[in-house]
Amino acid sequence: MNLFQKVCVSAGIVMVPVMASAQEFYQHDTTVKVTAYGNPMPLAWCGGFNNPQISQADLNRDGLPDLVLFETGLGVTTLLNTGMVGGMPRYKFAPKYALNFPPAYSYMLLKDYNCDGIADLFDRGTDGFSVYKGYYNAGNELCFSFYTNLFYHNDAFAGGAANAYVNPGDIPAIEDVDGDGDIDLVSYYITGGYMYYYRNMRIEDGLPCDSIRIKLKDRCWGKVYQGFNREHQLGYSCNNAGLSRPASKVTHSGNSVCLFDWDMDGDIDYLDGNVSFSEMTFLKNGKVENAYPVDTMVQQDTLWQTGGKKVVLPTWPAAFNIDANNDGKKDLLIAPNAGSSSENYKNIWYYKNNSTAGAPDWQFQSDSFLVDKSIDLGTASYPLLFDYDKDGKLDLLVGSDGYRQSSGLLRSRMSMYKNTSTPGNGSFALQSTDFINMSIHNFEGAAPAAGDVDNDGKSDLVVGHTNGTLSYFKNMAGSETVQPDWQLNQLELKDQTGAVINVDGNAAPFIYDIDKDGRKDLIIGNVYGFIQYYRNESTTAGVINLKLVNLKLGDAKSDPLQNFGNYATPFIGKIDPSDTDYLLMGSNSGNIYRFTGFQTGDTTASYTMLDGQYSYIDTTFNIYNHPATFFGIYGNRRSSITVGDIDGSGSYSLIKGSVRGGLEFYKRKIYVANTPDVSKECKVVIYPNPANNYLSVSWTGIPEGEVQLKIIDMAGRQCTSTLLPAIPGQTTLSVGNLAAGVYICMLQSGVCRYYSKFSIVR
Repeated sequence: MNLFQKVCVSAGIVMVPVMASAQEFYQHDTTVKVTAYGNPMPLAWCGGFNNPQISQADLNRDGLPDLVLFETGLGVTTLLNTGMVGGMPRYKFAPKYALNFPPAYSYMLLKDYNCDGIADLFDRGTDGFSVYKGYYNAGNELCFSFYTNLFYHNDAFAGGAANAYVNPGDIPAIEDVDGDGDIDLVSYYITGGYMYYYRNMRIEDGLPCDSIRIKLKDRCWGKVYQGFNREHQLGYSCNNAGLSRPASKVTHSGNSVCLFDWDMDGDIDYLDGNVSFSEMTFLKNGKVENAYPVDTMVQQDTLWQTGGKKVVLPTWPAAFNIDANNDGKKDLLIAPNAGSSSENYKNIWYYKNNSTAGAPDWQFQSDSFLVDKSIDLGTASYPLLFDYDKDGKLDLLVGSDGYRQSSGLLRSRMSMYKNTSTPGNGSFALQSTDFINMSIHNFEGAAPAAGDVDNDGKSDLVVGHTNGTLSYFKNMAGSETVQPDWQLNQLELKDQTGAVINVDGNAAPFIYDIDKDGRKDLIIGNVYGFIQYYRNESTTAGVINLKLVNLKLGDAKSDPLQNFGNYATPFIGKIDPSDTDYLLMGSNSGNIYRFTGFQTGDTTASYTMLDGQYSYIDTTFNIYNHPATFFGIYGNRRSSITVGDIDGSGSYSLIKGSVRGGLEFYKRKIYVANTPDVSKECKVVIYPNPANNYLSVSWTGIPEGEVQLKIIDMAGRQCTSTLLPAIPGQTTLSVGNLAAGVYICMLQSGVCRYYSKFSIVR
């Protein structure tokens, strides 16, 4: 086996050997301005939003509340509050702060548990509630160190310590339920139906602020029960004496719990999102008004708000009580919690809190809060840099799998952004959100590729679809020097035999002369991770003649450990000043794979993988290390790539699409690593990941000589370098002096070289 095809697993991370010599290293860049009809889009490159869970925290210690958005399986997006504009905060995408977050699973909420004014972090962990303590590093960046998993001891049924439980996919409530000054926990029981209330006994037991001690206080908090019906049963009573388990009921599982004081009367009300419904149910607490001894829900609105703008978010909406407009009152932001079946554009609903004591007043403001300030085309975006208006600058076309319709289907459009850059200053301006009236065709999936496929000297447009087929838009303009006039010519593109070209799912086309015969060929990525190659055999200008030559061009594959759902998205071209074309392939994992070996035009050759994580581009690292991610439960991130010089600076930029429907922008920087070519197999394992004070490294396949281990930060700076004998094949590195964040561990021994990301938490 060629070592470039050898894939090793390190603590849940796929590691691929890297080709030696200087590499082009891309980093996030947020300086390229984007406008929409004259209005700035400050979140243009944040990557989009699908199912965000929304919290507030001061990320940079400037006293302003910033936003942290977590999506299960997709990681963290961090937005800095840059001050008020027109009565609302202006947010800026700031991806570096996301690197300081630990791996999170299922949910992530930020709350201050230890009364130090710094946001702490709660996620499901493996048991229900894992707690990380927030702190600021030397750069005034919010970081986290693991504190504890939460267990209680007062349940006779459990016979000892029992974990506070949260169903996978559920979002619990973390609030001061009893008003004693410390945070408590509320989540649904395993089968749903009723809620468990875990009371924090820190105040009652006289414990210091930096501690949590929970007690299972109530098995049916709020005296409310929900079965399969939308309507809840009020006045429900369960046997809490001795906390014996209530009678088992077969109900449902899937709830999002938002506890907040709706009418500002001093007790905690409840907004419930349920996996079975697209609306939310509001339940009013009558504890204060009716002088009940415990929290008791006394009224409900099963279609909140029936007196205003009703929430409709297919399916399973979740509410988050935060101060969205920084006026000192907590508002409501509501987003879907149902993964790929959810609304994917109008998916952050904002209700402003105008309430006064005893007079609730929640006013609908927007159904696309934040989303309308970003580039977001729904689900799974596909960018393409192409000089559409022939002014010498690369414009940006973006397609996607589509926007969710009321029918539940996805329907695709394309957006077009004109390149308005000046030398050294990149910028784009939105021209159309329905470019060439793409919506009239009702496509599901629109992955664009531009190039001359009918051999008439003019660039045509080929669009790939989710079902594996492609559509052909012929360029009817007079020449290649003027703006294309793309007209639909073949709804389903056919090959030279008349058969419909179908790559069996998620067609991602690219047009490139792969065999060096002077004619542009059609290569198509597919859901299986391979590239299908159709040779352009046209001898008559304006006539398409495509011949299937290879179903697995170069044996190149994205996510090689995965058999299905790989989603290969190819790009071929120059990505650095070397004047060499490379093949980049996006993937389901989000990794970008780089290949060489095709430059001679030999289409029978096997290509060589140079990188399995090109430029270390991986904005979702903070979920990689959870076992559920590694074993495929949450592995759908869907990267796609386009590269070009957008500002005439001579430096390349990379634009990446993802499953969230938006785009991220990267600028090239040089990263030098002078090592010989890899030609020898070895295996490397690093653990624990995340690490705290120590990182263990073990290796096999290096029988003699020395091993050099380096730790490099995400800016490419070397932090440590250690030279060790190859035997006994293991060592422990001290990392206690490194700040929390994401690093790269590199191993080199002669011609063997590996790298892998790991994180440090404090």
